[in-house]
Amino acid sequence: MYPVLRVEAMKLKQGLLLPYALGLALFPLLDDIALLIPYFIAGFLFIVFSGDLWGTCQLLMSKPYKRSRLFLEISLSHLLLVSLLIAPFALLNPISALFAFFALPFLPLDYLTALMLKNSRKTMAVGVLVFLLLTFVPPGIVQIKAQEKAQATLGIKSLEDYEAKKEEYHALVLELEKRYSNYAFLSPGAQLELFARGVESGEGDALLRLSLTLVTFLALTVLVFLLFLRFEPGTFIKPSLPSLYVPFLPWWFGKELAGLWASRTFQALLVLLVLPVGRTLKAFVLLFLLPLASLEILSENPVLILSKPVGRNYLLRRLLVASLLFGISTPVVGFSYGVAFFLASLTFSMGLFTRRGALVLIPVLALLFAPAIGSGTASLTLAFLSVVPLSVSALRISRMDLSAWGGVE
Repeated sequence: MYPVLRVEAMKLKQGLLLPYALGLALFPLLDDIALLIPYFIAGFLFIVFSGDLWGTCQLLMSKPYKRSRLFLEISLSHLLLVSLLIAPFALLNPISALFAFFALPFLPLDYLTALMLKNSRKTMAVGVLVFLLLTFVPPGIVQIKAQEKAQATLGIKSLEDYEAKKEEYHALVLELEKRYSNYAFLSPGAQLELFARGVESGEGDALLRLSLTLVTFLALTVLVFLLFLRFEPGTFIKPSLPSLYVPFLPWWFGKELAGLWASRTFQALLVLLVLPVGRTLKAFVLLFLLPLASLEILSENPVLILSKPVGRNYLLRRLLVASLLFGISTPVVGFSYGVAFFLASLTFSMGLFTRRGALVLIPVLALLFAPAIGSGTASLTLAFLSVVPLSVSALRISRMDLSAWGGVE
């Protein structure tokens, strides 16, 4: 966990440590309000850590990291760092650390926001909004609903009625607030308010509030973990079952398998294979899908991948892996797979020079080579001739300027 912990600790820059130091210095001077400082510090730190979850995943999930291990290390790193920063407040007042405990549900909520938005600024903005809403709004709603219910139950319609039933009214409001707050389990603010009352009065309700918060945190964490297992850098929640259940494959093959399993072209191929249409039509559609898959490979900036010791030929290896997996269509499309592989190699080679031009030429090439799908000899010949565009691709990859990848159009 040390590398992940070090990466996450680097996010604690001076801009964050200064407000933290200020809160720690003012803690002894703010009386009861000071108890809320650790709660707000923990909540905002979870937002900060989760804001860059997308970047952290893109950096680490491209390496030989198991998803479950990565999620565990990131979560434990965030919890450990926040706990270390809350520890000084616990020494000053142990109850304040328990107040910070109620911020736990915001960690998986912020993870969920990060996976959905894929943007650190938007994630932090939404995180702050959710934190403030769940902290302040539900307690106010619970209080209003409890008061309205108590007034209706006791028949309080005037100030005189209130003065006559004052004690009974307040007891009923308190009981209703506890009941309604049980339904507002997603609101740490509602649970925190009743926890503070329980601590002050010495009642056993405080333990219930801690339990509800912990159960909510665990349930949300399990939910986010299950979503995280289907998550791929580059998009939101993509299925990657093959990479999860075929652990003996090399890490780079598992990564390509996961990415292809999630690609639109491969999903379209799976649909095509089960459609009740003729074999010839399926073979013709394959002439579009496999070349499109080759361009889909080129749509991902390779700089991050090539920062690892895999070499530039990894780009070509990705095409071969994708073509191999598309080979599951061979029993259905027959020899036309050779034609599709040739077109994919040719499209990939052109895409290294101009991706837009290669995209425009895909339908032209598909129509031009469509007559060959019925000939085994032609398909085998074209499959053999794929060596030519693959060799051109290898030469181009060895010489091209990858720093200008975004400009290769």
